[in-house]
Amino acid sequence: MNGSEKSRFPWTQAFAFAMQNIRLRLGRMLLVLAGVAVAIAFTNVLLTTHALFDALPAEAAEGTRGTTAKGIFRWLWVAVSLLICTAGTLNAIVMSVTERVKEIGTLKCLGARDRHIVHIFLIESMLLGVIGGVAGALAGYGAALLSFVGSVSTRYLTADLALTAAVYVPVCVGISAGLALLASVIPVVMAAKVEPAAAMRYEV
Repeated sequence: MNGSEKSRFPWTQAFAFAMQNIRLRLGRMLLVLAGVAVAIAFTNVLLTTHALFDALPAEAAEGTRGTTAKGIFRWLWVAVSLLICTAGTLNAIVMSVTERVKEIGTLKCLGARDRHIVHIFLIESMLLGVIGGVAGALAGYGAALLSFVGSVSTRYLTADLALTAAVYVPVCVGISAGLALLASVIPVVMAAKVEPAAAMRYEV
């Protein structure tokens, strides 16, 4: 087997390693996913509610003053929720790297390179970001529609309005995935820098 064959590490194999880690730490990962989903749901509620109420005719909007967060306060709440989302993902990936130092060292001893380790942890963080983002974005969209109907009336919630407001679902999923990638930068660098010899002596 030559050197190029030793360094082969398909993305499918990296995905399998990431999924295995999530399954082995399912309880903690579910807590992280819940945190990401709640933060993204809150973000989507604020964004979608704002879009829905902005589209109301003037006579209907009169009775809804104070119903939605206004101006700078809305964006501050969005920033706080996204910070929580990023911190939760960062914590999960850092803990994953810390617990798997020996596994990383073993993979490197078997021929894995730094980029292969990076692939594993990037996929893991992306799974957390995308799954949590999808769940949170859909939940937030549903909550925003319920809030709108409860505050105004079903007659103002047209199919076109609901469809227009749904644009924030993929936006929030994209934000969640992007923040997951951002949060994974530090732990991924930590994982890639693990030295095989030192890893074999490492104790959690």
